[in-house]
Amino acid sequence: MAVTGGELAARTLSAFGVRVAFGLHGGHLDALLLACQRAGIRLVDTRHEAVAVNAADGYARVTGEIGVAFATAGSGYSNAVAGLGPARIDRSPVLLLTSSPPLRDAESNALQGSVDQVALAAPVTKWAHRVTVIEEIPRILGLAIRTALAGPPGPVVVDLPIDLLFGAVDPAPVDPAPVDSAPVDSAPSGPELTGSSGRALLPFPPGPAPEAVDQAIDLLRAARRPVLIAGSGLRGPVPSAPLVEFAEATGIPVFQPGLIGGAMPAGHPLNGSVAARNLGALTAEGSGPDLVLLAGARFGLYLGGRGGSVIPLEARVIEIDSDAAEPGRLRPFDLGITADAGLALRALTAAVLTAAAAGATLPDWSGWAATAAGAARREPAVASEPALVGGRPHPYHALREVLSRIGPGATLVIDGGELSHWAMMSLPLARPRRTMGCGYLGFLGMTPGLAIGAQVAEPDRRVVLIIGDGGAGFHPQEFDTMVRHGLPILTIVVNNACWGMSLHGQQLLYGGEAGIVSMLADTAYERVAAGFGAAGYRVDALDEIGPVLADAAAHDGPACVNLAVSGEVTHPVTEAMLGMTGAAGTVLPYYDNLPSPGARGTATGRG
Repeated sequence: MAVTGGELAARTLSAFGVRVAFGLHGGHLDALLLACQRAGIRLVDTRHEAVAVNAADGYARVTGEIGVAFATAGSGYSNAVAGLGPARIDRSPVLLLTSSPPLRDAESNALQGSVDQVALAAPVTKWAHRVTVIEEIPRILGLAIRTALAGPPGPVVVDLPIDLLFGAVDPAPVDPAPVDSAPVDSAPSGPELTGSSGRALLPFPPGPAPEAVDQAIDLLRAARRPVLIAGSGLRGPVPSAPLVEFAEATGIPVFQPGLIGGAMPAGHPLNGSVAARNLGALTAEGSGPDLVLLAGARFGLYLGGRGGSVIPLEARVIEIDSDAAEPGRLRPFDLGITADAGLALRALTAAVLTAAAAGATLPDWSGWAATAAGAARREPAVASEPALVGGRPHPYHALREVLSRIGPGATLVIDGGELSHWAMMSLPLARPRRTMGCGYLGFLGMTPGLAIGAQVAEPDRRVVLIIGDGGAGFHPQEFDTMVRHGLPILTIVVNNACWGMSLHGQQLLYGGEAGIVSMLADTAYERVAAGFGAAGYRVDALDEIGPVLADAAAHDGPACVNLAVSGEVTHPVTEAMLGMTGAAGTVLPYYDNLPSPGARGTATGRG
């Protein structure tokens, strides 16, 4: 019996364990969407294609599996491309399926056919391809999924022209999953995944070289103040068993870069929480680490860039990464290990335990670990600032109150700008199960999609989205998505009626001339949410936060809390980013300063 190209695509996705896909309808995709529905793949339709890709990204971050999105040809695909950049730079395995006009109509000014979709994808994906033969759909989709998951994960795009999706072919020689295959919700995941022939569909990830494990142990033995920084390379379910086992076997404190969190249990005594802020404080005091083990984490924005403000320049460095080119990208390394971060940590733990059984124990770092992890519990200087500024709650005090009342075990999705830094100051109070944010691209407004994907991946876990009023303006229509699909996400809009980091940066640079396209209205976001069917609340005082959050938590469905805070307070991070305003050279917001003409060497900004 002949099957359509859409059926071939859906069966391939099912064979690879795909259970859900995010996207928007387009007639080009109907054959695929119908086949997915028949195969038991849940279709979650968002209101914007970029959000669909962000949702697939969030789903992939939570599960460690491939996240699948779909967008129709031309205009839909063009919208979706915005979601690929964050997935690429933050290494999230996403498959975006799109379509295009019939192959015979190339270069004919056909409807939605004027954009070279594969070429448009190239700079922001690991791989992109247009299928030209219907029988090749299963093979190309399998290649796409393996490419997305292999090495450093990332997004891929497959263009399935409409004539291939609606066309029919004999499935016998090409179909990886027979018609009577097991339901999709019973499909195994991970490298054990097998097709109908019994052959494997995904390979195992690479493990570390034995010599690398031996050298890592030697470096650890020589350290007095070691730390481990766990990044997005430790993907999937949290906490990460390999990380916890290694930390407990060695007694080494664990930190996280930026808002990548959850690999270590929130209340664990070795959890140092947010690496940049806490390690930076220790380094500034001259007691920073002397050895840093990066497990799936990368030097860059969240670890102090080229400078030594977070990790001392003299510290020894062990980098574990699935990309052999990553170690040494920004700073010299003492040992590079090309391997899956989880497998490398398991190998290191086994080596430590074997050596200990033979009487060769590691140094006792308990005192150092207590000091390092304790940095997360220090009270910042802003804690002594007034609770009200300009008649509105101080953002530090407001977010501290919010995070202290969320309750442990939630997934926290936190947008960017100053609000993310205010939130990180009090993050340990929430004892979250997982945290995620805008990543290295600083993609404001992508977090509603991340929250949607996270909630679909773990429907029984509370998901809390904390977003500024700037970010909230990008995709407010996604409250409709949350309502229609029964996603009880709690959204807290931190509303200071401005683009906080932009306005405050301008004030530091230009004084009274600040406010250049950086002001916003005090919008009633709770009414916007209510218009889409969610519960809406407005909070103007600190003592209202507790009761309102309790009401929102009791609501059966998505809710929005419009939290008014002062826009007159500048976060210390913004000041640090512009901390060289009195120095020679040219100040560049967010980056190292340009040296004065004729000056030698490199002028450093925030470092």
